[in-house]
Parts: sequence; structure tokens; C-alpha cells
Amino acid sequence: MKDIYVVVTMDCERPTSETHARASGPPDYAAAEVWTRAYAETAAQYGFPVTFFLHPEVALAQTDLFLELEGQGACLGLHVHPWRFTDGRYGAELGGLPEAEGRAVLSEAVALWRHAFGRRPLYFRPGAMSANDSTYRILTDLGFRGGAVSMPGRVFPDIHAIWAGAAPDPHRAHRFFRQLEGDLEFANMPSSVDFSTLLEKNGRWFHWDLRPDFDLDHHTVAARIVSQVLARDPAVPVVNMVTHNDHDFADASDPTCSGYHSVLSGIVDACTAAGLRAVGTTLEEVCYLVLAQPPVSQELNVASGKVMFDEGELREFSL
Repeated sequence: MKDIYVVVTMDCERPTSETHARASGPPDYAAAEVWTRAYAETAAQYGFPVTFFLHPEVALAQTDLFLELEGQGACLGLHVHPWRFTDGRYGAELGGLPEAEGRAVLSEAVALWRHAFGRRPLYFRPGAMSANDSTYRILTDLGFRGGAVSMPGRVFPDIHAIWAGAAPDPHRAHRFFRQLEGDLEFANMPSSVDFSTLLEKNGRWFHWDLRPDFDLDHHTVAARIVSQVLARDPAVPVVNMVTHNDHDFADASDPTCSGYHSVLSGIVDACTAAGLRAVGTTLEEVCYLVLAQPPVSQELNVASGKVMFDEGELREFSL
């Protein structure tokens, strides 16, 4: 039986009382602690550890909570929405910032995270999956080993999150073009999506992912995702799900709580049906596995004067 890795993640946002009433996030830190603990406890019931991405203010306010969860097997990383960070001087999500500003905001966020935990973060997820072609270079320069940066197929121009055609499985990041595999010492673990659907809403395009707050048939989506991963047969096969700390995962009557159980059981059932063993792990371990793989060459082979088109057809072009 082959293994497939299951990575359960959560973005831990600042309370809305500190940011904006319409922003994602819990109402306060007291609720966030209860909901976060319940989220980890539920994942443990299925044999899965959790990877938490903490906004810097959350790292400062809930240091003891996350050190406790880390002691139980959780992986901790950094999460940043620049427009919600510090005094609001960064007016966009990460992908909308010039390289110098992106480097500045991440450097400041790293400093606060390190102040909370006494060490720097090694793993990262941007708010809203927003990134541009300088993001991976910045993260590598700042000492990050990996992240869960991309969501393949997401096209949200208003928040600078464009992932059309992005590599669907864990890979080394590319230094110049975020959609491609590359040779950086930075491992990216994309969010798992169901490529059999493409949806549009208010000028945004996306595939379904395994978010528990989506009102959908999680078992069907999980089965499709597992089947697609199996067909691609990547070096590091992963099912990666994401949510936020803004739902009551301690209340069984909460639709997102029941959706969470549906997601986790759907993943397990889909793996079993496909003859796969669902192995719970964290982003840290995925990064080790990816970085053990050889880098993808950055050389562009155009010497033959040919380029590949649909259906394997070759056409001549001028150099």
C-alpha cells in the first residue's frame, strides 16, 4: 500500500476587534483559544497533527498556547496580511507590494514572531494566498525553508492572488516565476484543489478545496482530489487542507465543525478506497521530503528552434 501524506492546516488571524469587522478572524483571543484547541483535538482523533500559521500579533498574544500545541506535535509557521499588520502602512496583501515593501513587511513580521518564541519562523503562508514573483526569493533570503504559499487555479486579481497554471504538488520554488517548479532551497506545498471544477464568482475564479466552511459534499471533493493526486503520481503526494481560526470547532452543532469532521473522514475514506495509507504529517516533514529531491533545471532549452504545442505537435519558430 502506498502512502499519501495528509497535512491539516489553520491560519490563525488577529481578532476582528483589532482589525476589521469583515476581516477573517475570531471575535477575541478567548474564543480563538477554545476553537483552536478543539481543531487540534479533532485532527488528533483522525491521527493527524496540525500546522498552524500565526499572524505575528497572535504569536505574541498566544505564545503559551502554541508552545503547548507544538509540544503535542504541531508545526508552527508565520502568517501575514500586510494590510492588517502593525499600523496599517502596508496597503495591500503581499502580492500587491513591491519587492522592497514585501521584504520590509516580512522582516518586521519575522522579528515579532521571533520575539514571541525566541526563534525565527521557518515556514510561511501569505494571507489570501497573495504573492508575486519576488515572494519566494524574499522568503528564501530571510531563511524560510518552506511554506504553503499557493492555491492552484485561484485567480483573485483584486487581492493579487493569481495562481492559474501553478504547479499542483509539493515542489521547490522557482526564483523568478511563482507558477513553476524551480531550484530554490524553499519547498512550497500547494493547497489541494479539485481540478474537475472551475467556478467564477464576482470576477474571481477558483477550484473547490477542502475548506470545512464550504457548503459542499466534502467526501466527493476529497475523492476527486485523491484520485487526481494518484494520477499525477508526484514524488511527494500530499492532501493539504486549510481553514481559519474564526469558526467554533468545539460546537458540534456549528456547520463548520461538522464540515471539518466531514473533510477529515472524507480524506480517510478516499485514501482507503484508492488503496492508499493516509499518513498524517506537518509542513515541516513535507519540506524535508521535497528538499531531498533534485532541483529543477532553470535552463531554457530553445536551441532546437522548436516549441511544444497542444497534442504534442511541434512547430517551427524563429530565434
